[in-house]
Amino acid sequence: MAAVVEGDWPVTAREAELAEIEEWASAGVGALLIGEPGVGKSTLLDAALERAERRGARVVRGAAVRDHLRGEARPPTAGRRLTIALDDVCLVDPLTLGLVGRMVDSGQALLLATAQAGSSLPNGLRRLLIGKRVRRLAVGALDRSGAVRMLAARLGGPVAVDSAERFWDLARGNALILRELAEQALAQGALRRVRGRWQWSGLPPVPDGRLVDLADLFLGDLDDAERELVRMLALAGPLEAGLPVVDALGEAAESLNRRGVLVAERSGLRLFLRLAHPFCAAVVAATLPELTARRLRQAVADAIGGTGARRPDDAVRVARLGLGAGALPGPEGLARAAVGALRAEDLRLAEQLGRAALAAGAGTSTGTGVAVTLGRALAGQGRHVEAEAVFAQAPPTAAVRRPRALNMGFGLGRLAEAEAVAGTDNGVRAVVRLLKDRTEEARQLAGTAVGAEPLLALLRHEAGDDEGALAVLAAARPTLAGRDEAAGAEHLYVTGWITTLTRGPDAAAAVLAELRELAADGGPRTGMYAGLLESAVLRATGRTAAAVESLRQVAAYRGTADWLTSRSLRLARLAGAVAESGDSLEASSLLEEARDAQQAECSYPLLADAVELEAALVAACSGDREAAADRALGVAARALAAGRFAQARSALLLAARAGAASRAVAVRQASALQSRAADDVVLRYVRALAEGDGATLDKVCRRFEELGSLPLAAEAAAQAARAHRASGDRRRARAAQATCAELVSRCGAEPPVWAVPVDRQDPGVRTDLTTREREVVALAVSRLSNQEIAERLVLSVRTVENHLYRAYGKLGVTARTELAPALGTVPGRLRRSA
Repeated sequence: MAAVVEGDWPVTAREAELAEIEEWASAGVGALLIGEPGVGKSTLLDAALERAERRGARVVRGAAVRDHLRGEARPPTAGRRLTIALDDVCLVDPLTLGLVGRMVDSGQALLLATAQAGSSLPNGLRRLLIGKRVRRLAVGALDRSGAVRMLAARLGGPVAVDSAERFWDLARGNALILRELAEQALAQGALRRVRGRWQWSGLPPVPDGRLVDLADLFLGDLDDAERELVRMLALAGPLEAGLPVVDALGEAAESLNRRGVLVAERSGLRLFLRLAHPFCAAVVAATLPELTARRLRQAVADAIGGTGARRPDDAVRVARLGLGAGALPGPEGLARAAVGALRAEDLRLAEQLGRAALAAGAGTSTGTGVAVTLGRALAGQGRHVEAEAVFAQAPPTAAVRRPRALNMGFGLGRLAEAEAVAGTDNGVRAVVRLLKDRTEEARQLAGTAVGAEPLLALLRHEAGDDEGALAVLAAARPTLAGRDEAAGAEHLYVTGWITTLTRGPDAAAAVLAELRELAADGGPRTGMYAGLLESAVLRATGRTAAAVESLRQVAAYRGTADWLTSRSLRLARLAGAVAESGDSLEASSLLEEARDAQQAECSYPLLADAVELEAALVAACSGDREAAADRALGVAARALAAGRFAQARSALLLAARAGAASRAVAVRQASALQSRAADDVVLRYVRALAEGDGATLDKVCRRFEELGSLPLAAEAAAQAARAHRASGDRRRARAAQATCAELVSRCGAEPPVWAVPVDRQDPGVRTDLTTREREVVALAVSRLSNQEIAERLVLSVRTVENHLYRAYGKLGVTARTELAPALGTVPGRLRRSA
């Protein structure tokens, strides 16, 4: 058993709330923290009080409030405002609350309090809210990134991506549940450090007493009918209102819904009921007596079967419940359920049902289908040798050859055998040639294959024929209605990806919306594609934090590798986005995790170089521009040699942005890329950076803006300002700088320091900073973060960012690293009065 890490649970991911509380306090306004149980209201209150004490406030909390207030005969000492803390204010006695109300209303004290969401607030507190002496502050659950930060801070190291997602699946950002799960896992040795990362396999089969008590706390007191419904939902998952077993407990459902234990959600015209906390469902299901669980499973299975099992996942649910109740459907039902489980990527269940169907004597045609399902389920679990054995025993039909060849290529790395097995299936043969990095051969084969339009489009895009690629996809669009979900997901993802890269993120928005709609009722792989495309659009528009949140879920997906994506690439994309968001330490750890994942994958040059480009980005964001440029140029050379011109173009851009524009131009001139896409904005940007061509950089800026790529537009404007200053054209430099500031204010993302390095500024720019702008700039020069500046000046982070943006425009800079040199051109600039 691993040693338990000693330490406390620090306050993390609450910077915005703490800044807001401090900003209100500076204006003499208190805060009422409102949220669901367990989200961390009390912890946030304690952190706010600690900060208040550091600022010199007198803090009174807990049982001492009433005694202290009775003895308060005069206003507090000048400069030391009294701060009163009331945790769970709804339980405070009226006398104490009355005393507090009078002091707060008179301005002698500031109130910080917590209350549970939905609770009835005391009248005295309502009067303070109406009188604007106190303001409500909603405290929600942590997002995925906040939960990861909380775990990493407590454990003192990074948490593996899939382990972090397991914590999220159960806790959903509830800080109390997250803490208890982690503490139990540490105590039992289930949460342990492996290869430098903390890993956890999930909730144990028998949760300990503290977790059971915590689940009971969230569920509250239950009568017999409520307990029956809670147990049913815990075992079976969401159930449709209208099932006889659900309608029989209608009053219990209404009661649980009112108390927030049960959630009612609509899907189309149907209404479904589920437990609000996945953690509670897991604990209840794990602790049910065996006979009770067997009875409830059978009752729900009979109810769903009695309705005709209309929904796509009904056959799976009936079979899963039947396994637990000891009652299985016949061979045909088992075969249908196995296919459904495979679609839902419940691979162990698909394997179990597939084996049961074969053992039950599935017919010849059905048996072949079951063999395919079983083989794919084994391949999805990484058991490629077992999968090959199943495929080899099945009749060599087209339905068997395709998954067998893909398993042999992606899983076993036996590419020659994979192509032989594929036979006349040119779509699979094209995939195998792509794995070998023979892209032109792959493109020719894909052009003759039925249903291979997404692959053909990707290959045309890589060859530099973007319009041809999109035309292929558009022509195939009418045929999608007759294909399965996987075909539709691949088509939409490739369409959106190419559109984002060539026509800009704004043009890809409609495709993303369609893919999201498909993912709403689709399987996990479709959801993964939707998340990947969404993150690409978000990164292209500067919304890095949102991209990170989406990619955390995408990176945890562990489905079977395909020609579009791999686990290592998904992890690398997350690493790149995290690096862009400013956390180089976590980005480096994620990149190591991606490298580990590569060791277990089939070597695939297109995706391997995509990982390398994200690694170059991580190096650039970490300050190692030389390593970033070297990595990117290495990718460019390999991609050009293989005819992957689109990837080479992206690599040359990254190298140029990292300071190796001249080297990037030299690589381009020595390749076939020189004669391609003369009007390509990316290649024009690379050349303009190498030549210091301010006029072309201005045009590049405008083109990126038209495409909706505002971060790149702002960066190009900043580079144009530098180029114009170098040529002595101060007027154009100021105009470009103003354009940069305006673009930054629109997208909220500053040009990265590694792409726009420190440069001496034009001494003729405006420098009439306001008093507050000078304060913010002075602290920024001293290397304080925006959050630390906000804490020091008692402002919100957004207010600090706005002051910096305005100061950048006046000083003619684009990032805080340029502030000191800019200020150094006019000695004492910050000391002058406004």
